[in-house]
Amino acid sequence: MNAREVALTCLLDLSETDLSIAVVVDNAFKRSTLNGRERRLANALVYGVVRWRQQLDWVLEHFINPQFRLDTKRRAILRLGAFQLLHLDGIPPHAAIFETVQLFKKNRKTAGFINAVLRSLQRKESELSYPPLDTHPIEHISFSLSYPKWLVNKWIHTRGLPWTLAFCQASNKVAPLTFRANSLLTNRDELSESLKSNGLSTKVSEIAPDGIVIDNGTITAYDAVSSATSEKTLKDVLNRDDVYVQDESAMLVPYLLMSESPKLVVDLCAAPGGKTTHIACMLGNSGKIIAVDISEKKLNILRENCKRIGVQNVETRTIDATKADLSFISAADAVLIDVPCSGFGTLRRHPDIRWNKTSDQLRSLSNLQYRLLKNAAPHIKPGGILVYSTCTIEPTENEEIINRFLKNFPMFTLEHASEFLADIPQNAITPQGFLQTFPHEHGVDGAFAARLRRI
Repeated sequence: MNAREVALTCLLDLSETDLSIAVVVDNAFKRSTLNGRERRLANALVYGVVRWRQQLDWVLEHFINPQFRLDTKRRAILRLGAFQLLHLDGIPPHAAIFETVQLFKKNRKTAGFINAVLRSLQRKESELSYPPLDTHPIEHISFSLSYPKWLVNKWIHTRGLPWTLAFCQASNKVAPLTFRANSLLTNRDELSESLKSNGLSTKVSEIAPDGIVIDNGTITAYDAVSSATSEKTLKDVLNRDDVYVQDESAMLVPYLLMSESPKLVVDLCAAPGGKTTHIACMLGNSGKIIAVDISEKKLNILRENCKRIGVQNVETRTIDATKADLSFISAADAVLIDVPCSGFGTLRRHPDIRWNKTSDQLRSLSNLQYRLLKNAAPHIKPGGILVYSTCTIEPTENEEIINRFLKNFPMFTLEHASEFLADIPQNAITPQGFLQTFPHEHGVDGAFAARLRRI
């Protein structure tokens, strides 16, 4: 199979399953024999088509008879072709069209239809005009930047048009690969030099003390990297025990938790273990962390991650923290609740999220998040720390949850995040004292966190 055939398989799998885009692409690469260049192309095609789906469909509608009903495969192939014509400058239009048509070469009639549509798009795309931004902002952003109308409408009403436009533009960019240095084994400077010896262009994070960023945004996990001693892929490097893949914004949250050197920490939504392992590294494998999650399968991944990087002070428990007896956390000095959320802060990395969430799901998530806080709160000991965090930008999942919680649990007080994150940009801390990052303002994923103390 070539890159376009693999990409088409991935797009069809995504339409038929509820698997994430990352899992579908990873599974496809494991089955294929594509070389590095073909893998990069397949990866770009899948993520690009998913990211720009709304725009691609809007453009294609201008060149397809509205009475013609496309099945899933034909629509996926047309999206592949349109994405290459609109977004991949490195592929000549005639080559993009020819290779796309070859995906249906066994059916001459369909191949001819696809060829005609794509050639019309090539000739007339410059004549298309999106709805004006000043008079139809929702439609303009939805079609030109490829977002569901309900989300664009929500963001404009919540945060205003300039913010929505900037956020949507930034969230369509491909996020760089970032990772945390495992402080049990190395430090950031040593790891950066080690990675450079493997041919990787790296720079230190400007916002996270342990973070490293790979400059090459197009590299995939299966690409070869140079090494003086052996043949390696990037995946081999990222599976090293001194490396943990994680966004920079997620690396900030443990600093809200760890300022007073706690001896016992409980992480109530711990899997797959990014923040758990970071806390363990900050503790230097001393003390104890109880890592809780409702999913045993995900806890297995957490255990594997702990084993890989040498973490030895984590105990795991399979518990539904919304309803279980959490009295055991009364001995904890600090408790982290990194709640399940919409994930809208991570659209750069997970473009499929925008198509997989509904307003009803947001309401359900808010209820779940509050239940987690409500169930844990009575068991936090006096003087104990409770940190709430998400990877979303939605006020209904962030500050509104905390404000509701503080109203109903007056024995807790909010502590200003700037006291514990002194070296990050000032605009990453809200006036009320929350940590809140945005991709268009800070160049990292959107994330939120609040530090609370029981008084």
